[in-house]
Amino acid sequence: MHTNKSLLVVATVAVMLLAAVGVATAVSPVAQTEQPDRQIEVGASGDVSAEADRARLHVGVVATAADATTARNQVAENVTALRATLEELGISDDNIETARYDIDEVRDRAETTATVEYRAVHTFQITLEDPARVGAVVDGVVDSGANRVRGVSFTVSEQRRYELRQDALESAMERARSEAETLAESADLTIEGAASISADDVHVRPYRVEEAMTTTASGDVAASTAIESGPVDVTASVQVVYNATAA
Repeated sequence: MHTNKSLLVVATVAVMLLAAVGVATAVSPVAQTEQPDRQIEVGASGDVSAEADRARLHVGVVATAADATTARNQVAENVTALRATLEELGISDDNIETARYDIDEVRDRAETTATVEYRAVHTFQITLEDPARVGAVVDGVVDSGANRVRGVSFTVSEQRRYELRQDALESAMERARSEAETLAESADLTIEGAASISADDVHVRPYRVEEAMTTTASGDVAASTAIESGPVDVTASVQVVYNATAA
């Protein structure tokens, strides 16, 4: 009889435990897998152009002689005259940088061991805040002894570059939105907003001049240099991920 009572107590406890487990199971939240948001990813670029407000040119002096000292002295003499001309033209030392200086041995052929002569080179990069002065500066430095003029380019100042960067980014975003809306419409979706945006480095493409044209009023004798500026192009690229919902 005692045994039956013990079994009854154990059975009762077991039922109570099962009931407790059932209640716990009933109130526990059921894990649900969230569906990923609909998204549209696009890349776009924006381009703007502007008139140049800066010009850069590379000018220099090259001399050859039988010995290095003579070549160096010839270059130094012409460079002194060149710098004096730049000062007369009102070009600040801050806008003049040495681009290259070297003295090399010159041989008839690469495999020849004997030195024929020496070549000395001293070039400068000049930045002009008025692009219209390029021709006059070229004429001035050539008249003072420069015999190398290369790499004339027209670009923009840092402040103008920043402004153009903003315009290019705005243009890129407008194109990205337009492309995303086209894609969304074709998929019966509606754009809700941007989930992420990233921008690449903005590229500034100066206007470069390979050769300078020399002209005069009569056109008969080359006496002055005329170099025309062109547009400076700025390009910005963006990557945008848009959230979208079913239309």
